[in-house]
Amino acid sequence: MKTTNEYLAKIRQFKQQFAEKYGIISIGIFGSVARGEQHEESDLDVFIELKEPDPFIMFDIKEELEQICNCKIDLLRLRKNLRSLISQRIEKDGIYA
Repeated sequence: MKTTNEYLAKIRQFKQQFAEKYGIISIGIFGSVARGEQHEESDLDVFIELKEPDPFIMFDIKEELEQICNCKIDLLRLRKNLRSLISQRIEKDGIYA
């Protein structure tokens, strides 16, 4: 099981490698991994902001992240009309890469 810092390093590596290709503005983690409460079964909750949102790009990003991080990824696109409960969790726990 990877630590929070190990996952963040992988996310930073991904951002450096693919920011231009996918139009990534910002990316980070939230949830149990960001809080340091992960366990063997935990997935990695990732938030992302893109220049031009596209469901196919989101799918590609999720696939790439799962390969790089070697775990299940829950990918959430940041947007203005995001449910307040989720945005509160990201504000509280979120760590930008």
